[in-house]
Amino acid sequence: LAKAIYNQIHGTEKSFIEDIKQPSGTRAYPLLEQQLLLDVLKTKMKTPSAEMGRIMIRDRLHGKRVLIVLDDVSKFHASLLLKWREWFSGETVIIITTRDVDLPRILQVDSVFPLQLMNENESLELLSWHAFGEAKPKDEYDSLAKSVAIH
Repeated sequence: LAKAIYNQIHGTEKSFIEDIKQPSGTRAYPLLEQQLLLDVLKTKMKTPSAEMGRIMIRDRLHGKRVLIVLDDVSKFHASLLLKWREWFSGETVIIITTRDVDLPRILQVDSVFPLQLMNENESLELLSWHAFGEAKPKDEYDSLAKSVAIH
């Protein structure tokens, strides 16, 4: 859903960073910061440390109107996200997706839109559209697709 919203918006600087819970540890912040800088400035930049990345973002993006979508955020990234909110203009929109129900409170978000899990049929249809380009899997893949969609 977040990716669909992101793809519909044109005419603004934007960044979509998927699965950000994956990078963790000392290299997590520089990787996220590099991706943000690349997406918004369209220039690959090395951020050798989290501090350098923060300085580059603050100096080059401060006051800019940006759409930032962060997919699958964990508590590990909360402090970074709070800093990002301070640096951008009031017109910047940061959308996060998370499975952590406490994170919106920690980040003091403006709006929360909880989503319901898909049922088995909806999961199978979504998988089928992505894997086969149609609403239902071909007969020869039906049982395999069902086992993937349900688990």
